[in-house]
Amino acid sequence: MRDNREDIQRLSSDLYSMRGIGILLVVVVHVLGVDATHGVRKLFAADRTDLRVVVELLHSFNMAVMLMGSGVAVAAFGRADLSLFDFMRKKVNKLLVPMLVWAPVLFLMQELTRGAVHGREGWLSVLLRMPTTWFPAYSIFWFVHALVGCTLMAWLFRKYAASALGRWSGAVYFGLAVLLHLLAIPWSDSSNVGGYVEMILSWNRFFGLGLLVYPLLPAVRQAIARWPVALQALLPTAFFALIVLIYAVFPEELYPVVCGLNGPLGFGMLFSLIVFLRQRVSEGGAAWKEAWSRLVFTGSISMTLYLFHIYFVSGMRIALERLHPGMPLAVHFVLGCLAGCVGPWLLFQAFKGLPLFHWSVGLTLRVPRVRAPEGQPAEGLAQTP
Repeated sequence: MRDNREDIQRLSSDLYSMRGIGILLVVVVHVLGVDATHGVRKLFAADRTDLRVVVELLHSFNMAVMLMGSGVAVAAFGRADLSLFDFMRKKVNKLLVPMLVWAPVLFLMQELTRGAVHGREGWLSVLLRMPTTWFPAYSIFWFVHALVGCTLMAWLFRKYAASALGRWSGAVYFGLAVLLHLLAIPWSDSSNVGGYVEMILSWNRFFGLGLLVYPLLPAVRQAIARWPVALQALLPTAFFALIVLIYAVFPEELYPVVCGLNGPLGFGMLFSLIVFLRQRVSEGGAAWKEAWSRLVFTGSISMTLYLFHIYFVSGMRIALERLHPGMPLAVHFVLGCLAGCVGPWLLFQAFKGLPLFHWSVGLTLRVPRVRAPEGQPAEGLAQTP
């Protein structure tokens, strides 16, 4: 019983750490720009290959890893005995409220940045369009739609079918997730609703894969932890090499296939990296312990970083361009990443403890501790999406 509890606690902080890495990679992608019309990419040649490759490579696995991690969290910590009312109340508090509050704010910021608001009619037009930021998914808030859809399907399955299927429940859910997505693909081009449903079902494959691999993770972690240090460090490197190889080998028109393959590889890469880092923490060293606690804390406030990093990333890019047009890419990248990470953290530090702020970002007033007892890594239960 004690060993099982320790496994759960380790998995919790592992997931927080992986989420922390994931949200930092999201900041990197948005600093560079998801396409040639966003981020610093729009300041340089539209066909600049190095920037496109970095963004596409990160995109090929990072968000899939986030969805897989959410599936693992639901399998480990989610309650299947919740009523529909309690389930939806939880989703509203943790996911829908942040979208309802902050999606219109992001929309207004982007409109003002583009200089699209002029006079009374311009403001009226913007105000009338604000409710459309909630549905369909607007900008970064597609992730909220995907998580709500995936967790709803998983709750229904676990409540009414998982107990009868026993240990096969994860495999059955994943198989159904793949099948439903294949059935939805022909429908995706026929209407906006079809495209929306296909988007949810596409990400549900990775969520279902998280449910499937969850029972294997404690044994995999223990096995890797017994390896020599050099092999532990080599494993995430090998995963990354495979990710790069798949991206390089497959033609551009098969990029969805690349994402389908690189998502699980990315999860393996980050999970093995976290095992390596945890081992270094357990063997001592103040620097390793501090780095681990910072990573866990970053994961615990990932929604805050997700909601606010774009303001600081965009603000830094605009400020640098006005200060000195033609600023080197390296300056844009370094300062943009710093702004995207430090800015939301400063906001959190300034407003933590205020109930209204915590409510607006889907956090409880109590946040996970980042200081660990001497000789122990920080632990805490991962919040289910």
